Amino acid sequence: MMKVFLVDDEIAIRETIRNTFPWEERGFQLVGEAPDGEMALPMIRDLNPDILLTDIRMPFMDGMQLCAGVKRMMPWVGIIILSGYDDFSYAQQAISLGVKEYLLKPVTARELGEALERVSNQIAAERRERENVANLRRRVASGNQFLREKLLASLFNDEGDRSDDETLLNQMRAMGVNLAANCYVVIDIAYALKGEERAGARAALSALAEASGGSVFTCGMSQGTRALVLGDNKQDAEERAYSFASSAAYLPELQDCGELLLSIGETVDNYYEIRRSMQSARHVRHAAAGRREGRRIIGVGELDDRPALLDNLELSPLYERLQYAASNEVDAILAEYTDSLGAEGMGLAMGYLRIAAVIAAQRIVHDAGAEPQEVLDQAMVSEALRAEDAQGLDAVKALLRAAIECRELSGRGMGETPVGRARIYLSRFYNNPNLMLQDVAGEVGMSQSHFSTVFAQETGITFTQYLTALRIGKAKELLAATAMRSSEIALAVDYNDAHYFSYLFKKHTGMTPSEYRKSNKNQPESNEI
Repeated sequence: MMKVFLVDDEIAIRETIRNTFPWEERGFQLVGEAPDGEMALPMIRDLNPDILLTDIRMPFMDGMQLCAGVKRMMPWVGIIILSGYDDFSYAQQAISLGVKEYLLKPVTARELGEALERVSNQIAAERRERENVANLRRRVASGNQFLREKLLASLFNDEGDRSDDETLLNQMRAMGVNLAANCYVVIDIAYALKGEERAGARAALSALAEASGGSVFTCGMSQGTRALVLGDNKQDAEERAYSFASSAAYLPELQDCGELLLSIGETVDNYYEIRRSMQSARHVRHAAAGRREGRRIIGVGELDDRPALLDNLELSPLYERLQYAASNEVDAILAEYTDSLGAEGMGLAMGYLRIAAVIAAQRIVHDAGAEPQEVLDQAMVSEALRAEDAQGLDAVKALLRAAIECRELSGRGMGETPVGRARIYLSRFYNNPNLMLQDVAGEVGMSQSHFSTVFAQETGITFTQYLTALRIGKAKELLAATAMRSSEIALAVDYNDAHYFSYLFKKHTGMTPSEYRKSNKNQPESNEI
């Protein structure tokens, strides 16, 4: 069954398509929807749909920008444009982005069904072709591709000199491969697969590299795959490296490999320094191996030199969420964990949670340049460790607030990291209607792909999720403390559509804005729209 993701800023159109089209009957599954490209992109990466159905003109990130981003990260996704504009220039741009179908609104269920069938058949044919190519690669242990990978692998050997590299460059050029560029980055991709599964993963990564148009080359190694990324300048090389790594992390062939680590080395501006980038990527892999499980992308500038003792005791997701949090966010962050556990799971998990909270508090104080034993009173720590149920969380919260206040007073931590600076920037400009991810990335001196990856891994949520939560949080404050109407509050937190704001607010809080205001005992009287 093909999975479909829908993007349109008009909620009425989304509801009509969602509720009237016979999805399962026609062999499709609608796995998600979003009102704009900026919100859709991280959701698409998480849900990994087969088909994207998107409008063109939308706020924040329009359909064409979304299509370009999806094609760059997930080139296997089939795209259908659903537009109210019969503009030849749009059609031309859509063709250049590899869009499969271009439908004009209003579209009937029959037209949509026929378009989905055509795209589904194309995707199935492309998958069969890729499988045939993968099988061929597995069967053929020689030939041009095999030789090319062997030559590239020699570039990643520790042994070698300038003359060897010059010879390799000429040999690759004779095979039609131009490795000349202004900057280079090596990605070490480590995954635990064997036999046919490992061969399939290598073939998929090779195909993804080939789709880059000559900016990425891969070769299989004993413990995974290495990729060489070429760029016009340092920022371009870094952007391509993180974009390729993000796409690789979501390849279907790597979904069942358990732990996946993509280590990005330093950017070098000389072909003869590629080994240095390779060595730094390998160092990242060795330094990060075993610290956490899951699927991670880590750059050479993101290694953490904190004491090993604290790393070994860390509950990573909790620390990551608290690392840049303000003291007034502690309740909400802990509530996410306790709410997800429910009454039955609370008793079993509380011991784990309270230890993780204590360790997180110690790390936060350590980040601030202070000694944990001097800031966190032993009695306070002991009381937090004795917490046995949700009511006992007050002691845990008090401990965490003390640690965060220490960091805030020290002036360290928050503004010293890119993510910390981004949070400060967002707290000031969250209501800017033109605010986009690339603005924040530029503010902290990072490429979009690099910033998006680091932000998500350090905070535990995507940039769009964070910005939405920030805006909803500000809206809650305004609902509780002012007599502003919902429509006015929607505009104040940068939502032009009051109905969409209400929908989003209820999705995040479980209540409509008016219900939230009524539930707050100190709310002023207000005439809602």
